[in-house]
Amino acid sequence: MKRILLAAFYLISVFSSACECPPLEPLTKKISEQYDVIFYGKVDSVVPCKTDGIGRVYFTINSLYKGSAQQQVFVDYDCVSSCMMSFAKNDEWIIYSMFQHFDLLTVNICGHSRKKITDGSPDYYQAASQRSFEEEKNFLESTFGTQAFASHNKLNDDQKEMQPHNTQPGALNKLWLLLISLGVMVLIYFVTKKFFKNDK
Repeated sequence: MKRILLAAFYLISVFSSACECPPLEPLTKKISEQYDVIFYGKVDSVVPCKTDGIGRVYFTINSLYKGSAQQQVFVDYDCVSSCMMSFAKNDEWIIYSMFQHFDLLTVNICGHSRKKITDGSPDYYQAASQRSFEEEKNFLESTFGTQAFASHNKLNDDQKEMQPHNTQPGALNKLWLLLISLGVMVLIYFVTKKFFKNDK
């Protein structure tokens, strides 16, 4: 009886803390507009979960369907809550990500991102998406085509252009500024000295 109660308590605690996502609508071109970058890629490495509960996964993108990204890119994700995601090296994913700020891409479990199932396990996402993994890749390619990879992070560069600049002068320019400042100070000294002399 005690074991039954403990099992019941465990199941209740698991389900009560389970991640609750709204029903996922099948992907359409209109729904895809909510995502900034969409790509199909392979996991290169996964950074251990940080103390703030955010993990980072590095991808090599095979096909970039939407947005601007380099071929090697990282994406941040929840790695501790009930809505945590799980990534492993060499996993293949279709990633639907959004910019949190500047060039920082994030992904969450309630979005359309999906892993390619290779071990024969059920693909639960297929029921919601109404497409197999390969069919979804074909849909994305026919809808968006494939984009060229960014040679550098253009969004970050644009943001830097918008920020206030604090450009330091070179050594020669600093010397000229110092000499001009000294000259101005000497001029002020003689003008004020002459002024006070005439005032007497």
